[in-house]
Amino acid sequence: MASNTIIFGGSGKCARHITRMLAAEGHNVHSVIRGHGQRSDMESLESLGAKTIIQSIEESSIEDMASIIKQTKASTVLWCAGAGGGSPERTQAVDNEGAIRSMDATAQAGVKRYIIISAIDVRDRQGKPEPEWYDDGDRQRSERVWNMIGPYMQAKFTADRNLVTENARRGLEYTIVRPGGLTSDAGKGTIAAGKVHLSSTISREDVASVVVECMKNGGTKGLAFDCVGGDTPVRDAVAEVAKEKIDGFAGRY
Repeated sequence: MASNTIIFGGSGKCARHITRMLAAEGHNVHSVIRGHGQRSDMESLESLGAKTIIQSIEESSIEDMASIIKQTKASTVLWCAGAGGGSPERTQAVDNEGAIRSMDATAQAGVKRYIIISAIDVRDRQGKPEPEWYDDGDRQRSERVWNMIGPYMQAKFTADRNLVTENARRGLEYTIVRPGGLTSDAGKGTIAAGKVHLSSTISREDVASVVVECMKNGGTKGLAFDCVGGDTPVRDAVAEVAKEKIDGFAGRY
């Protein structure tokens, strides 16, 4: 049966793949994009099968977001928006504050299912222990990434922590998908998920497949899990994470 899905940050590269995949399966996809100069985005998204909604995440209140979630009769809310690690101010406005407003809006709209794309190694690096499976290569990469795009990682961390720690109030059935370094390569349909190392990259198309698979697998509710390139079919990798309740964020916020 077709479902209604709303994607915040619909013009992003991962979101476009998700849109195409869901539309191909007969789902109704509503894509929220900024209005400024995005006529070409509207046309290309509509060609993928989306219905576009013009709304600025930075300028939207919780009520504004809840209103469009209700209007679309969405059963799933996907947060795929990101400022791209550019301006620290815009990163804070989108990846932190905008994401948190979308969580409240989802709850206010009466929708349970909420999936957010975050990033691998998003954690409290000062106050909590590092993942026990990290090796020297992971530590070096972690240090390098946090030094390069610290405001982005911190904004993601604050949003993810809020999603988890405030969920008694919101009551969302959330999943946090935490991909490694992203590439624009064609998807392979195979990944590694769960307790993984940081050195492997993952294509945006494969991240999209992971998100779509999470929508199908209710066992991923309440989990935050890492995914990178690997050799396990996406469905099997996600199923294993769900079965074993593997959570890369637990104990690190």
